Amino acid sequence: MHIALFGATGNIGRHIAQEALRRGHAVTALVRRAQPLPPELDGASIVLASLDERAAFAAAVRGHDVLASAYGPGAAAADTIPGVAQALIEVARDAGVRRLLVVGGAGSLEVAPGVQLVDTPNFPDAYKPYALAHRAALQHFQAAADLDWTFYAPAAEIGPGAKRGGVRTQATALLRDAQGHSAISYADYASAFVDEIERPQYVRQVATAAY
Repeated sequence: MHIALFGATGNIGRHIAQEALRRGHAVTALVRRAQPLPPELDGASIVLASLDERAAFAAAVRGHDVLASAYGPGAAAADTIPGVAQALIEVARDAGVRRLLVVGGAGSLEVAPGVQLVDTPNFPDAYKPYALAHRAALQHFQAAADLDWTFYAPAAEIGPGAKRGGVRTQATALLRDAQGHSAISYADYASAFVDEIERPQYVRQVATAAY
């Protein structure tokens, strides 16, 4: 498949690119600025693309099977997430790419029917702006009925670690293990993300992956 990946140089994006390349897919890494690229992107096509230049960005995406995004700004720029979501929707439309798969936020996953993780009493204040921004972004995707989008949230905890397998996925609700933990490594999340590119299960849904 031909995958256009925005945010390919971040922690999650690098692992998604590496996993997709390992499986033999053609990856176009859409990067916002010229910089030394990590070895995980060896074999990918690199395109400098800014969402501020919408026509050029759409031209770079045109002809791909899927537009994927691992956009993840620092906490100080969390308020950019909804605007980027809407821009990606418009780029997908302009480029004629119907499939849009984005790394979402775990705060939008439900812990009980109608209750999202971000609204629980013990949700960390430090992560709340980021979680609320992702929830606002989700509303943009939910309004894009003409696209086959998936808001793919990682587990509540995601970080470095070896690929170990045993990943579970589901729609809507936070996944926890038998001890009540919700966690996944970058590598295993990337594997689940590329699985969703190859074999869509959660079209126009919130989904998640965790151990």
